[in-house]
Amino acid sequence: MFKKPENLIGLDIGSHAVKLVQISAKNSTVKLLNFGVAPLPKDAFSEGRIKRPDLVASSIQQLAGHLKIKEKGVAASVSGFEVMIKKIDLPMMTEEELDNRMQDELGQYIPYNIDDVGVDYQVLGVAKDRPNFMEVMLVAAKKESISDYVSLIRMSGFEPMIVDVDYFALSNAFESTYGFGEESIALIDIGASKAIMSIIDRGVPVFTRGISIGGAQITEKIGEHFRVSLEEAERMKLGEVISETQIKEVEEIFVSSVRTWVNECKRAIDFFYSNYSDTQIGKVYLSGGSSRMAGLDKVLEEHVEIPVEIFNPLSKIEHDPKLFDPAYVDFVGPQVAISLGLSLRKTKEK
Repeated sequence: MFKKPENLIGLDIGSHAVKLVQISAKNSTVKLLNFGVAPLPKDAFSEGRIKRPDLVASSIQQLAGHLKIKEKGVAASVSGFEVMIKKIDLPMMTEEELDNRMQDELGQYIPYNIDDVGVDYQVLGVAKDRPNFMEVMLVAAKKESISDYVSLIRMSGFEPMIVDVDYFALSNAFESTYGFGEESIALIDIGASKAIMSIIDRGVPVFTRGISIGGAQITEKIGEHFRVSLEEAERMKLGEVISETQIKEVEEIFVSSVRTWVNECKRAIDFFYSNYSDTQIGKVYLSGGSSRMAGLDKVLEEHVEIPVEIFNPLSKIEHDPKLFDPAYVDFVGPQVAISLGLSLRKTKEK
């Protein structure tokens, strides 16, 4: 008998922390088995890129050891900033015909040397207003970036079975926990050094955008304002070492940063509307470690004039309250959205 596909460990490597999620998915029931978050040393990343893979691998090993994870197969993802995603319309054809056409004509769609990138594509369905055409999504990532991730994961003691893209992992997490309806939605995941936006129309990602915002910007501003180290600034941001006289100044930095974030998100949404004027976004969902900044959802909702909600996928899947503190699940859930989406991938899956 063939062994049934098993869910992989979801590994999300951010510039500030690594996240691991382990689930069991059987008969449409998703159950949380294990999850955790571990901070990365400040020297591990530089300008959003991995500088010390040994430090990152060590943090992954320590987190896996703490969680007592024995399985080795993982699904990880490269950043949306490191990939090119493009949607094209092609005449209706068979899968074999599409494969042949892509081999012959890929160069006209990808602005890189074809030998330097790994490419995948998927048929989304019939093209809108063009019944004799189909929509095809192309994804290209530099082979060097993929190779670096694969090496890092193996260095940490795991075996990379699938390398996905952040955008798709986030969408996968949402579909599996909240479900897609007829309404178009925007998913925005805000991490320490970057954010990604994916707009989904009836279950299909129609627009993706990387946004240069993140929690590290606030830490840096606090450090510059008070002339303290980044470690001290991070503690001040979390309210651990802040005096009464500093509260107002830190609040002003928060307000200024939120205003910048909101403007960047609104600019991306306005750009989407300029290209998809007949599509209206019904709701915005925020996730990521920096998404729960006090008041961010309300301020964003006011400026984009679209309902905004915090996306916590863990709240929608089965978990034992005796094993997982509900307050911790509620707090960390939005931060592990991408790693949960990755954990839903299975072995032997394309």
